[in-house]
Amino acid sequence: MTGRVFLRWLRARLAALVWLALAACIFALVLHLYRAPVQAALYAGLICLVLLCLAGGADYARYLARHRALQRLMQALPESLTHLPAANGLLEQDYQQLLTQLAQLHAQAVTGQDARYQRLVSTITRWSHQIKTPISAQQLLLQRVDSAQRMPLQDELNKISRQVDMLLNYFKLDAGADDFLFAPTALKPVVAEAVRRHARLFVLKHLRLTVTVPEDVQVVTDGKLLGFALDQLISNAIKYTQEGGITIAWTAHSRTLTVQDTGIGIAAQDLPRVTEHGFTGTTGHQDTNATGIGLYLCRRACERLDITLMLASQPGQGTRAQLIFPLTPQPKD
Repeated sequence: MTGRVFLRWLRARLAALVWLALAACIFALVLHLYRAPVQAALYAGLICLVLLCLAGGADYARYLARHRALQRLMQALPESLTHLPAANGLLEQDYQQLLTQLAQLHAQAVTGQDARYQRLVSTITRWSHQIKTPISAQQLLLQRVDSAQRMPLQDELNKISRQVDMLLNYFKLDAGADDFLFAPTALKPVVAEAVRRHARLFVLKHLRLTVTVPEDVQVVTDGKLLGFALDQLISNAIKYTQEGGITIAWTAHSRTLTVQDTGIGIAAQDLPRVTEHGFTGTTGHQDTNATGIGLYLCRRACERLDITLMLASQPGQGTRAQLIFPLTPQPKD
């Protein structure tokens, strides 16, 4: 590291060294023309060389100290530029003033973006809660409709409700909301509620459902957010499973909840990226309704709940999603 800094210092001082060499040549030429003694010329040159080395060493020490100070500042990334080394000359002062103005403009832009984003989050949150009222009203009105006509309408209304929940949770997770309630939670009711929301799809697609979660299993988590994450996994499993079924099982020794399907699976090259925002992959490109949001939100929810999400899949053999619960969960920002 120091060697590279020294080479850069030499390159920065190259012009000065060239001028010093030229001055030395002129000095030697003048002494030669005046037929000065060689010993006197060598003595004068030696004195100049010593003074030059001392001045160069002091300049390099200052250069190295300033470089290290700037490196420390870059690692710390301070909010202001008040800790910059003192300007060494007019040009450095101009550069520091330019940096200060750019930092102020950046801070103003960030503040404006934050304010606009917070207004957007507030608007979406209010809209999500307001739209739930007519959705609930429509669900009550559907109870009076003939059952043959009610079920398709109920399915579409459930889809709207799920999309509203996804939108609301998208902004809550993205904004780092901290209104989650961590408490000992019975796992089976959370799983049962997530399954219940998709009960009609299981019937329509003739899919087998197996749930092996003991009644006494408890986890310390936010039940609502955990239910949302399970909803995304079950929804994906149903969407891409045409025959066979889905198994939801609890493994006590590893504290793992597994959602296993017999669907079309995920391509090997897509598996590492399926939880990225907006990534749909090979399978998603064949489905016009795929958004690449569901598994992304599931991953974000698991991160906030301190749950490890692991996915394994083989094309044509289904997908296995594992939620690994910690012994002592710590909410994540």
